Amino acid sequence: MKSHRIEFRRLKDEDRDSYFEIKDPSVVRAADGTYYMYASLGTSVTQEWVVGRFAAKDPGGPWQELPHAKIAGVTGTEVCAPAMVLGEKDGKPEWQMYVQTTCFRENGVIALATSTDGEHFTGTAKPPMAKEDVPKGAIPLVGLYDVGMSDITQGGKTFEAMAFSGYRSVGNGDVYISLREKGTDEWQTPKLALQQEDVPFHNRPGAPNYEWGLEGAKVVQLADDAYLMIGVAFLDKSNAERGTRQRVFLAAANTPDGPFLPMRTPIEPTAYPEGTGENGHPDTVDLGDKLGIIYQERAGEGKPWHLRYTEMAKDELLLEVRARIAPKPAAAKPAAPKP
Repeated sequence: MKSHRIEFRRLKDEDRDSYFEIKDPSVVRAADGTYYMYASLGTSVTQEWVVGRFAAKDPGGPWQELPHAKIAGVTGTEVCAPAMVLGEKDGKPEWQMYVQTTCFRENGVIALATSTDGEHFTGTAKPPMAKEDVPKGAIPLVGLYDVGMSDITQGGKTFEAMAFSGYRSVGNGDVYISLREKGTDEWQTPKLALQQEDVPFHNRPGAPNYEWGLEGAKVVQLADDAYLMIGVAFLDKSNAERGTRQRVFLAAANTPDGPFLPMRTPIEPTAYPEGTGENGHPDTVDLGDKLGIIYQERAGEGKPWHLRYTEMAKDELLLEVRARIAPKPAAAKPAAPKP
């Protein structure tokens, strides 16, 4: 599967040197065909981030930087990793930014900020999703982060699917999904869609080599009865191999809110002299017969994040999803002994 590093044409502002890493992309397409990307801009050294903005005619780039988003009314230590929705209100474009407030502390929520120009955003009074909205079950949560948004259709109706990580402790998250019919206000009760212990290639919570949980998830509809989850897992490798363990993964379900069955890690990191590298936090772009995938990559732990682009055939993904969710044939009963 071919991929290429995305070219960014940066603005020449005096503070751009502080925002040299780019990660957590989210892409929407405007009515005129222009693609807009929102992403975390900053540095992993200090974990200080802003939400950057870019525009392009093709999702594979090149992307032209725009002034970064100004977000009022949303507070937190890591207000970044946006998930964008471009809709319409009163006949005018409405930009909706679902965004985390923290990922390295407890009590993170999924906030919502809206804009009429795509640059200046104002947060809503109540976050659309908080830990209190998730049913108390076997896994108590201390916060939410890393949201992904997508549209699906069922029974002639359009629904929004919100995927997010609910964390049991900081860095220890599973994927939850909530649905909402388009045009309504109420989100359905979130469901646990994929638990870490059910992903065979993911590191195990509580193990000495545990690094991080499942994150960066998004639901993609391939057919009425076939749904793809794309997200991020951390391979079950040694602590000495940190910086090589983060991977984009795929999972399958026959309903949009799961439960999802893990499939595979489809993208090998680019080979670097410094090490084998790692990749993560993808977003998808519907290209008709193909799925464009924009994802973050780095050359190893401590190296700066950048973005790459690849494409996958949707008909091949559909076949793979259906094969994964197909019921397994029952084992044949042993023949009765002959008298």
